Amino acid sequence: MFERFTQQARQSVVLTQEEARTLEATQILPVHVLIGAVSAVETSTPRLASVLAECGLTSAQLRADLRAVGPDSGYDDAAALESVGIDLDEVRRAVDAQFGEGTLDAAAGPAPRRRHLFDSLKGGHLPFSSGAKAVLTNSLRESTARKDGYIGTEHLLLGILRGADPAALSLISRHVGPEDLRGRILGTMDAAA
Repeated sequence: MFERFTQQARQSVVLTQEEARTLEATQILPVHVLIGAVSAVETSTPRLASVLAECGLTSAQLRADLRAVGPDSGYDDAAALESVGIDLDEVRRAVDAQFGEGTLDAAAGPAPRRRHLFDSLKGGHLPFSSGAKAVLTNSLRESTARKDGYIGTEHLLLGILRGADPAALSLISRHVGPEDLRGRILGTMDAAA
């Protein structure tokens, strides 16, 4: 798949790695792919960069939004557990009854950052999460659907929108509706063709 990536899309992946590393992430998430793609667009595709900026989607703004809400915003653990029949409040009450009031809160401190063997090596790569891998797969699907012979940053952005990652969509939705953004990106691609 990577052989179909344009130079700009490859640069986007490099920037994605840098974003994740800067945020001290242990893996690359779709939000990192979003910021990496927008950063790459800003340096090499003025027309699309202008469209994204009009929507409030700049790399600086997305970084600020991500710092404000956290990389896991958009995920609703309670709703996910409820969908499989688990009441999170009931679990909390049972743990408090068994182990004492506030046990879960005391244990929920920040997890220690795991050090990996290659952390000290310059350019050590972080793994892609399943959501980030889905973005890459979706970008290929977007390219194939349009009959494009390449995967560009536009396709990466469309792959993010197609994948419906809650955290990435949350960042986007703070500024523009995902369907509106999709239409604008496709319009820019059509105009350039």
